[in-house]
Amino acid sequence: MIDDKRDEPHMKALLPRFRTRGITGTQLSGGKILGKERNPKLTGLNWIREAEEMLQTDPVVRRSWHMLRQTLLSATWRFVPGVENDPVSEELARYCNEAYGFDGYSGQMASCFEDQLTYLWEFVTLGYRYAEEIYKVGPDSEGKVRVWLDYYADREPSAHNRWLSQDGQHLDGVLQNVVGVTYTPEPIPANKLLLLTLNRTGSNFEGIGMLRPVWWWWRTKQRVSNLMCVGLERWAIPTPKVKVDRSQAEQQGLTDADLSVMIDDAADQAQAFLATEQSYLVESPVIQFDSYAMTPNLYSQGPLDIIKECDNQISQAFLAQFANLGISDTGSRSVGEVHLSMFRRAAINLCDIVASQISGPDRRGGGTVGRLIRWNYGYIDPSKLPRLTHTGLDTDDLAESLGVLPGLVQSGLLTPDDDLERAIRERLGAGELPEIAERSPQERSIQKGKGVAALAETLIRRKKTNG
Repeated sequence: MIDDKRDEPHMKALLPRFRTRGITGTQLSGGKILGKERNPKLTGLNWIREAEEMLQTDPVVRRSWHMLRQTLLSATWRFVPGVENDPVSEELARYCNEAYGFDGYSGQMASCFEDQLTYLWEFVTLGYRYAEEIYKVGPDSEGKVRVWLDYYADREPSAHNRWLSQDGQHLDGVLQNVVGVTYTPEPIPANKLLLLTLNRTGSNFEGIGMLRPVWWWWRTKQRVSNLMCVGLERWAIPTPKVKVDRSQAEQQGLTDADLSVMIDDAADQAQAFLATEQSYLVESPVIQFDSYAMTPNLYSQGPLDIIKECDNQISQAFLAQFANLGISDTGSRSVGEVHLSMFRRAAINLCDIVASQISGPDRRGGGTVGRLIRWNYGYIDPSKLPRLTHTGLDTDDLAESLGVLPGLVQSGLLTPDDDLERAIRERLGAGELPEIAERSPQERSIQKGKGVAALAETLIRRKKTNG
């Protein structure tokens, strides 16, 4: 120990400062997040209703989200050991795979994990979504009694009331609204929740969903569409105009009362004509019909151009603008491939959010794996906890390089061995490579045009050798 007190300031400077001094900066008042959204129409339950209407009524919004969601649902999931070649880590990964139904296991859940992802992925559009973890007890494949996750019970944001936080910084739980009169929901603690948030900052547990930048363009598209339909309805059929020749009425000796009756009759004819109740008009020297102001006008190109731009902006918000190729001025395949690559990268990052929230130690709003492992195996070093991984969305370098493989082989930069052929056959779905078809690199590098003859000679040599 150091007795000299003169060295105490120096020693304190070498130690970390464990005291928390700052705040997150998020304004959380009464369980409501304030200051993040300036439009009152897009806060709380109002935002939920707007987002649901956007998905239910707009085909481009629905198409863009459907493309992204189907891509996310196509991922394949699996738990891997936290530490490779470690017996404890491998056993924990085996248990989690059995619990979730991965890696060939039938699963212990009431419904498969992929079905539950259909509603968990909705956090992408709204910004957040949480599910309550429901547990059960039962035997595993070896007959040992374990605690399992029965399913992630969906808790729709439309029933959300407020966030529970004692210090205004950390999540303690959530409280839901009373829906119906049969059951009053209790507060759900944070360590019983799987909270998924997109673009979370500070203590903003609601995040910012992909539909938020879409809203203005969606609303503009609605207004323009309504105005276009009103204009088409007004000017597609000419507005009838009743013309009265009073000089003819005086020559025929008609009184003002007679003239009023004739005008009323002409008005009834015009009304019936617009309502398609009759297809003709009866004129007279005194009463005649004309069209008001202009001839029929079906002008709609201007509104359609605005709607087209709104659709383009909506697609860009979901990084699905490549879906517009072929119906726009740009139809380049290379452009579409670049957009598709960005789209897949975004999907991979979203899968990483789900994987990271389920994995890891027990914590507020996440760490399902940590809770299950602690209840079944006791305290485990966090480094040995299984990690949830996903495959199927990564870019395939081999598939993208098939077009340049012949040039690489001819230049000698790539050797066409059996492993490469097996990999290509796997991508093409051609099955396993038969042993009799194995060829040496020299046989594979024969120039085009001599391949058939060389293959025949190879088979003849093998036949003689086997004979």
